[in-house]
Amino acid sequence: MAALDDPTQSRPRVAVATADPVISITELSEPEPVHAMRPSLRRMLVSAFTTALLQGGSSLMGFGTAVLLAHFLGPAGYGRYAFTLACASVLTIVATLGLNRFVVRGVAVYETQAKWELMKGLVLRASEVVLLASAVIAVIGCGVALIWLTPSLRWPFCVGMLLVPLTALTLLRQAVMQALGRVVAGQLPEYLLRPILILLGIGALRLAGGGALTSTTSLAINVAAVAVACVIGGVTLRRALPAVLTAVRPTYATREWVRAALPMMLISGVWLLNNNFTTVVVGSLGGAHAAGVYSVVEKAGELIVLVLVAANMPLAPVIARLHARRDREGLERSTVRVAQATLLTSVPIAAAFIVFPQVYLSIFGDGFQGGATALRIIAVGQLVNAAAGPAGNVLIMTGHERAAAVGMIVGLAANVVLGIALVPPFGVTGGAIAFAGSLVLWNGILVVLARRRVGINVTAFPWPIRERPGVKKL
Repeated sequence: MAALDDPTQSRPRVAVATADPVISITELSEPEPVHAMRPSLRRMLVSAFTTALLQGGSSLMGFGTAVLLAHFLGPAGYGRYAFTLACASVLTIVATLGLNRFVVRGVAVYETQAKWELMKGLVLRASEVVLLASAVIAVIGCGVALIWLTPSLRWPFCVGMLLVPLTALTLLRQAVMQALGRVVAGQLPEYLLRPILILLGIGALRLAGGGALTSTTSLAINVAAVAVACVIGGVTLRRALPAVLTAVRPTYATREWVRAALPMMLISGVWLLNNNFTTVVVGSLGGAHAAGVYSVVEKAGELIVLVLVAANMPLAPVIARLHARRDREGLERSTVRVAQATLLTSVPIAAAFIVFPQVYLSIFGDGFQGGATALRIIAVGQLVNAAAGPAGNVLIMTGHERAAAVGMIVGLAANVVLGIALVPPFGVTGGAIAFAGSLVLWNGILVVLARRRVGINVTAFPWPIRERPGVKKL
């Protein structure tokens, strides 16, 4: 993690055991002075905004892809495309078994402690486990599609299942790059090359004419683009890994690694399921047209919190280091700055969607205007999300992932109940209410948990914490 190295790292360290059966977190024998963290914080913020720019460019290209497909395929055709991508995304999280999140912490700690054998073993074994799990899930998904889905959705879904192993391996590779402090380099193939290839592929099929561009062929283009990016990303990772790994024999602790990773899989699964559940339930209960409209609305919500999502990647190792130093003041300062920066960039975007929703929806063509109210509701929910800051990231990186999982499960349960109750009578608007409500609920829970378990304020607003016996110290 060279990009986040602190010049005072040479100070004596003592090992402190954690709940993790394999990985121990090293912490300084005495706290670092406050100013020692400032260079790392600046680098983290620069990395965050660089990542945000990269993801922003990718989102713009993804937005262009969505506009083109919505025009060319129509609401129903685009709905089948969006429904398949949502299902593939949820299954991908299951396929990773949480190892992508665990690898961020594991590789970073093993590199710091120079445990190269374990570091190599973790990368290799995680790749093997994820590849096997994702392949099995993709085959099962195709079987389910062939037996139960309608003919119009069956073949797009089968093609979309190829995304599960490809995306799972991509997430794992990005996790290793993140742990090594190569966040931007780790994202270039997926956030730059992949969307360019998809746009080129869609354009080529459109020019070919004769009905060549369908939901199935659009998904096939997506699969091909992800495969190319995955190969190039693998080459980039190979060059980024420490050279010493080539000379060591890997050491494995598979059972302990998987056991420690499962809570993180639950968190990732709940997060992604909450993001995609509404699209699935709207498509299932409201039809393909409604799913297409909601997918367009949901993409607007992603733009609002783009900086927050980008900042969480370089912020994660910073949180872990500050927690190991027991620097609660530095940890709170870092998280509050991120929350304030994300809220500052989110407010004007959300305001535009709230005041002028029809301008955004009109870009996608006829048939999408009915999502105006839903767009306003999701914009408000995402503003709350931005203001709450990186609460979940703080809990996960400080060893409170089980508490974070509980809070997120409560939010998901609210989304499920509200979605099933509100989508039939209110359609896309009901789905937006369910999703926004779940965002507000689980962010509120995570903010409170961060105060009680870690003892810091993670929101964009001043919220002094009084010392009391109930607050657990770092």
